Amino acid sequence: MIFQLMDNKLDCSGVYLPNRFVFGEIPAGLTKTWSWSRHLDGRDIDYAHLWVSGKSINEVCPEHLRERWVLAEKMLKSHFKSFATAKVKLTDVCFFDLVPKKHLQHYYDCKNEITQWVFDNIERPTNYQFLKETHENLRLLSSKPVNLNSIGVYAASNNDQKAKHLYDQFGEIVPYIDYNIFGTITGRLTTRKNSFPILNLKGELKSYVKPNNHAFLELDFNAAEIRTLLALQDIEQPQEDIHEWNIKHIFKQKMDRSEAKTKIFAWLYNQESQAIKSKIYDRVSLLQKHYDGEAVKTPFGRTIQAPPSKALNYLLQSTSSDNTIDRFNKISRYLRGSKSYVAAVVHDSIIIDLHEDDTREIPVIKQIFQDTKLGKFKVNVSLGKNLGALREFSW
Repeated sequence: MIFQLMDNKLDCSGVYLPNRFVFGEIPAGLTKTWSWSRHLDGRDIDYAHLWVSGKSINEVCPEHLRERWVLAEKMLKSHFKSFATAKVKLTDVCFFDLVPKKHLQHYYDCKNEITQWVFDNIERPTNYQFLKETHENLRLLSSKPVNLNSIGVYAASNNDQKAKHLYDQFGEIVPYIDYNIFGTITGRLTTRKNSFPILNLKGELKSYVKPNNHAFLELDFNAAEIRTLLALQDIEQPQEDIHEWNIKHIFKQKMDRSEAKTKIFAWLYNQESQAIKSKIYDRVSLLQKHYDGEAVKTPFGRTIQAPPSKALNYLLQSTSSDNTIDRFNKISRYLRGSKSYVAAVVHDSIIIDLHEDDTREIPVIKQIFQDTKLGKFKVNVSLGKNLGALREFSW
């Protein structure tokens, strides 16, 4: 049954079904709505906004409903404006208790119709279940506050413009990480406006981010995109550092690890480069398998339009990113009910806010992370009292 939640606050349970309001406990048997809410955690619900790649309801509203929707939305916005004028704190009350029922019904009838139109007329994404689980887990992650040492950032801001900018944004509020799963063409995560900038936080500022529990645990794939390339060619994963392995098996000559790293990436993303001639790394056969000249198709169900010059980049970046997110989903499931939780996903790594009671779980968590759908990837494990103090260790 299609429905809409009327307030996202956990102590405000109001649901609109076709022609009917339900207050209090959310009924069973609900199946389709526009978007996720914590009210729906653990329920098997389909979300229309995932079917339309995160587009807004205004962007996808069909023409035959547009006039009604514009009027309904305008009416609801006028109520919000009046609440602001009256200085009503919506955090303290249930929104639906303040709006006349006829206006609520007009709005949610129209929203239900748009939602149903999406399900009836838009093709279900091939990777929908992956998107759904990712979205749900990232929304739960976004409810966890970032423990920012605001006093430390403020002290540093006197001599550091980056610290000043961070303090101006988040020094006097509780920051949260708000990911966008539709921010890039490849599916690589971005953060939304006003989110804590975890993906591009400068190294010198990381020491001001502390865990809410006892320590941060970081799990990081060793050379994730190179390993993805090997996996897509059905080559068994080396269980040593990939760049050291390349020195032995590809370059076959003495060189520094940094030089080997530079050479492999220069070859990988420069289609004209002939610096590496090896059957192990074969760009041509890989693209023949995953690229039809117009679009890349990844093992995680994505189809990405790409010119030839971008095809390999998109394939590896998307597959590598989804591989990390897939592990994030599985670890999030594993940690449900424990005091520890995933605090962030940063490129090819995840960061866990680790409670001391869960220290014994580190080997299991590492095992889950390394046993990917693409094979067993080598994982670097780090621990620290803040993001700037993460130090690698063996477990």
